[in-house]
Amino acid sequence: MTARLLRCQRLLGMVVTMLGLLGIAAYTTMPRQEDPSFPARAGLLTVSYPGANAETVERLILQPLADELLQVEEVDYTSGTARTGVAVVNIRLYQTIYDTDSAWDRVRQAMERARQEFPDDVGRMVLDDRLTNTPTVVLAVGGAPSVTELSEVAERLKTTLSDLPGLSRIELEGEVDEQITLALDDAAIYRLGISPARVLETLAQRNQTIPGGFVVSHGRRLSVLPNSEFASVDAIRATPIELPDGSQVPLAAAAEVWRGPVEPRQPETWFDGERVVLLTLYMSEESTDAIRFGRDVRERLAQLRPEFAPYTLKEMFFQPDKVEERLDSLAWSLVLAVAIIIAVVFTGMGLRMGLLVASILPMVALISIGLYDLGGGVLHQIAVIGMVISLGILIDNAIVIVENIQTHIDHGVRRLDALKRSVRELAGPLGASTGTTLAAFAPLLLSKGGTADFTRGIPVMIMLTLSVSYLLAISAVPLLAARFLKPRRRHRADPLAGLAGRLGNLVARRPLALILAGVVLVVASLALTPYMKLQFFPNADRPRVVVEMYMPEGTDQERTAEVAAVLEQAVRSRPEALEVHRFVGFTGPSFYYNLLQAPQAPNRGRMVIRTPTLADTAPLMAWIRDHVSAQLPELDVTVGVLGQGPPRSAPVEVRVLHPDDAARERAVRQVYAALRAAPGAVDVRHDLDLGVASIAIQVDDASAARYGINRSDVAQSLYGQSFGVVAEQYRQEDDPIPLVLRSREGTQLSLSRLLSINIYNARGQAVPLSAIATVQTQWEPAARYQRDGVRVGTVTSNLLPGYSFSQALDGLDQALAESPLPAGTRLQFGGDAEGSGKANNALLTTAPIGILLLLFFLILQFNSFRRVGIILLTVPLATVGIFPGLVLSGSPFGFQSLLGVIALVGVVVNNAIVLLDVVDRQLDQGDGIREAVRQAVTQRTRPILLTTATTVAGLLPLAFSGSTLWPPMAWAIISGLLASTVLTLLVVPSMCALVIRRPVPEMENAPA
Repeated sequence: MTARLLRCQRLLGMVVTMLGLLGIAAYTTMPRQEDPSFPARAGLLTVSYPGANAETVERLILQPLADELLQVEEVDYTSGTARTGVAVVNIRLYQTIYDTDSAWDRVRQAMERARQEFPDDVGRMVLDDRLTNTPTVVLAVGGAPSVTELSEVAERLKTTLSDLPGLSRIELEGEVDEQITLALDDAAIYRLGISPARVLETLAQRNQTIPGGFVVSHGRRLSVLPNSEFASVDAIRATPIELPDGSQVPLAAAAEVWRGPVEPRQPETWFDGERVVLLTLYMSEESTDAIRFGRDVRERLAQLRPEFAPYTLKEMFFQPDKVEERLDSLAWSLVLAVAIIIAVVFTGMGLRMGLLVASILPMVALISIGLYDLGGGVLHQIAVIGMVISLGILIDNAIVIVENIQTHIDHGVRRLDALKRSVRELAGPLGASTGTTLAAFAPLLLSKGGTADFTRGIPVMIMLTLSVSYLLAISAVPLLAARFLKPRRRHRADPLAGLAGRLGNLVARRPLALILAGVVLVVASLALTPYMKLQFFPNADRPRVVVEMYMPEGTDQERTAEVAAVLEQAVRSRPEALEVHRFVGFTGPSFYYNLLQAPQAPNRGRMVIRTPTLADTAPLMAWIRDHVSAQLPELDVTVGVLGQGPPRSAPVEVRVLHPDDAARERAVRQVYAALRAAPGAVDVRHDLDLGVASIAIQVDDASAARYGINRSDVAQSLYGQSFGVVAEQYRQEDDPIPLVLRSREGTQLSLSRLLSINIYNARGQAVPLSAIATVQTQWEPAARYQRDGVRVGTVTSNLLPGYSFSQALDGLDQALAESPLPAGTRLQFGGDAEGSGKANNALLTTAPIGILLLLFFLILQFNSFRRVGIILLTVPLATVGIFPGLVLSGSPFGFQSLLGVIALVGVVVNNAIVLLDVVDRQLDQGDGIREAVRQAVTQRTRPILLTTATTVAGLLPLAFSGSTLWPPMAWAIISGLLASTVLTLLVVPSMCALVIRRPVPEMENAPA
């Protein structure tokens, strides 16, 4: 191998140079995002059933849908809500599903099967299977008091922006659709002797799109265009309605006609107090640079603003700025880490050796980026973090091989002979140590699910950089070392050499005492685990407060808007509130990947508040909670900041199941009370509702039959009086506008007026409702909730700063132990507890693969179970520093800390491998085990300490960064590595001294 390497050194130099240039080109052109994208595993199904109450919607819509969706193998669970007039079903696919398009096709097939069981009058059924998509840019169109006018401007802007490079789609939010209302005057149509059915029939006959054909004149075709459809609102007013006596009157004599916003009110959006219409721009993910896309959007807007004046085009949320800010911050952390690592290497190895070792950093970084881009990788913070973690680890191979070549040269070996001997001695051990690190990250690479999708860039980048590092360490680095290294001066004092000698002598003399000390430290470290806080993912570091607003079920959107406006006005009085955006009737655009979308509901709203710094969010959240509690008692809020990791509804979520409704309600209230008293729990809420008053129309079938009326006639008349019936379409605009026939009052119809309406039979005769029906007022549930077709109650909670979900759930467990729930109650835990459990299970599923790979490389290198056992003892040694480090730094143990543990295992196993390799070589030369151990510690102390120092140095910028995501991982690695390095240098060789007696024996060629 070395002979071939020497012959091809020019070719090798060219290949490394070309790959480095590829990396530079890739870095300037590859797609950029702040966070990884998730597969589309979440969907929202909405079914309209106007006029039906929650119980009817549950029975006739939700239940058939749940039955059919449960038969789709890819569906993990469904969560359904039945409200008056609408059913909403959240659908989640299994985390192991990646071919989501096929899965959603099967979901749509199940929807169509369920539709066969629906009543005939069920309205639209719409599935949104892209809930996890995050808009890249959210623009606000303002500058006019008329929302209808703003909607037209937004439509025009949408058309103008549609050809932006990299744009996937544009959606409008907060816009107002129009309808033409035909408000019938009951007294007038009764006096004229006509019925609403007659009006509908006339409108249908008058508004037909019938082609007139063409005629040929002088060899040219002339189209004939009959005026068979409505051309204006005045034409609608003038439509002649035939009376029973054969005369005609215009429609305006029986109805008031106007054009205006649709009813009921659509979702509404405010930009810092101004009513606006939003354009949400979605970028083509995995192929577009978000930063470049943002520049293109701003350039286009700069050109368009004069054209759209006096309307304003503002940026509500601009994700490219966040991408650039995040990647720039991490890039500086990377540069700072490289600088610190180089300084450490120069200090520990000297200028000449340090330059050789440091040269591998830019080579590995550029080659890895180039290969990552060729594989379709996207540059985001997870990938950059993977490179930061690998910096200190990847330099280990270069340190060991350069140190070995320098040692041979110091002993008078010729340069090329030193190169050949070092590569021959270390290619196997370094390959094994690199392989074991790759094996440590294999489970994280192979696991599936939302958490794995979010963090997969870390194992990909670490495994890529380590593989490139190993290949360069046994090829390019030895060639450079053999050319530039010189013998070191003998008389120079070397503190590391002196330390190595003392440690070697200590291990040779006191192996048993060192082993006992290591056991004591491991036990003491494990004793600190009860003091650790558990956390799945921390909150984001964006200075934004998100207020989720819930009015009681059944609240009209107009009332929700009034209360939300009062709260916004109060929030604006706070100095921490720099910018306030308000959304009513829905939760607004999901401008952050972790932010869940909720279905439209008239009692829902959301407020997003930007603060100067992240530290300002905590006092503002506390003030909002206190203010709402004191001043707005009918409003229920949850106040928090943006989260990290896979999306979830709340950090703490408890689902309560019981077959009996009353028992389930008691259990929900008990869990609610217990969770409110739990430590750290705040904004605790449940989904039990007080119910809503409803008006039950009891039709007397006998009386109705005498007038030729049935229950269906009554229901259709009531619906037409309040909500209205779509009579026809006005087709003179880009989009058809519905003609809605209803009473003058519409949904504002008073109860007394409702009782006096007329019901019309098939002959067009009017019959007062009071003549055939009685009215009763009753109380009924406003909403029904199901999970997988089973009724469920849910209690959710946010967390105060500094608390974890485990503390809140521990408090809940203690309370329920003292006061048990009703017999037959089952609890299911969602939120961070469920996410953490799924992530850990995904890792455990693939952990055997990593363990087998680890054992494979170790057995391949040492061919000894005893030696493999000694190396595996380094794994518990890694825990000695982790738990004290997390407790002392105040960092919780979460998924990031688990990533740190995985990286730490790879490093300490590497250290043990290079130690044991020297022990075996010394035994092969005839040394006793004590002398072999002493020599191993003496020779390997410098590379091991330098590896530790470079890894720790590379992680220090992350540990002290302002990010909330990465310090726990950095502190886990730093504290664990500092402690385990010392123990690896002392305990592992001590075990060798007690367990190993001779080299691994060769297989005996015994006679047959």
